[in-house]
Amino acid sequence: MRTIKELQVRLNPKNSFDQRHNIEADDKIHLLYVSPKLNATGYYRMITPALEINKTDTHKAIITSIETNDFSRKLSDFVNQLDERLINWADYIIFPSLFSDVTYLMQAIKTLNPSVQLVMDLDKNYFAVPVSIPLSRKLTNEKLKRLENNLGLMDIVTVAIEAFQKFLQRFIDDRLENAHTFVQYLPSLVSRYGYEEMPPLTRNTSEKLRVGFIKPNEEDLLSLKEVLFKMRADLKEKIQFVCLGKPHSSKEGDLLLEEIDCEIHDSVSFLDYFEKLNSLQLDIVLLPAKEGLFSRHQNSKLFLELSVFGITVVASIYHPAKAFINDGETGFIASEVPEWIDIINLLINDKTLINRIGKNAIKSVWIKDSWTQKKLNYSQEAFI
Repeated sequence: MRTIKELQVRLNPKNSFDQRHNIEADDKIHLLYVSPKLNATGYYRMITPALEINKTDTHKAIITSIETNDFSRKLSDFVNQLDERLINWADYIIFPSLFSDVTYLMQAIKTLNPSVQLVMDLDKNYFAVPVSIPLSRKLTNEKLKRLENNLGLMDIVTVAIEAFQKFLQRFIDDRLENAHTFVQYLPSLVSRYGYEEMPPLTRNTSEKLRVGFIKPNEEDLLSLKEVLFKMRADLKEKIQFVCLGKPHSSKEGDLLLEEIDCEIHDSVSFLDYFEKLNSLQLDIVLLPAKEGLFSRHQNSKLFLELSVFGITVVASIYHPAKAFINDGETGFIASEVPEWIDIINLLINDKTLINRIGKNAIKSVWIKDSWTQKKLNYSQEAFI
């Protein structure tokens, strides 16, 4: 994270414009990323894409600022960062998901720079968030309607999952008949910028298999209730459940974790997240998921993160990680209770299998799902 921390310091509004941004004339295609937050979404969808694309000879990216604001940012938060010089410099202006009425802001941008392309990155399917997830309480009908209208103001909307791309293109075409918005698939990729100065991978030295959950939501966690109780009853002396980030506002989820004697770790800031994940010494991580539109359109970045650390994953057939797993080679996919149990027993009885799957996952993620030259070319072609 060293480079990202240094970038955040340089982009401090107290610094002069010239200290923060270099807009010298060149013949490159210019991408302006507006106000990403320093969380997982900002990191994968705006900050590392900007840093990586700056390695090319054809494109140049500028980030206006790196924010720590909350979910529902006001229009003024973006206006304050959009200096007229940056608007005129940009060929593409990329926004995070917008829940304020930005109609006049987009009109003003197009007046200043008629040829600029407006882009919004939609990090999840906000139109299908289950009521059991705390985010749903923040998504009022008014906010969702503003988001829908803002989609129609964009030239391009980028998403991380191909199934979501198809859904969203139909959604826009059906609901916004005057819109000419194109939905573009741009996968989330791992970057070495997130792992700078990371200590060596830590491994479990205890007798018990450390079985993890990472920030599970209540609905998904409870879908695995029968599996967890059976594991606890049959394998009590052989496993230790570990959870990073308890389910929010979830009495039933908290009770489940308590009943399986789960070791709980509080969530940490994103700057400390990778080091924390490394320190947990997890052997395997379970990725439960309920069948539904929201699950199918979820970002699969968690599987990529676990793969970087060589942590073996067992994922629900309904989890988006399924698309990235070569079953039995880079992870496991399970559906019915007996399947989950059989896989866990297999791993408990064969530690060499855990090591082999972990090594395969590390190799696969850096070859297939990282910012290689091939993936850079893919992003370059999206912004031509």
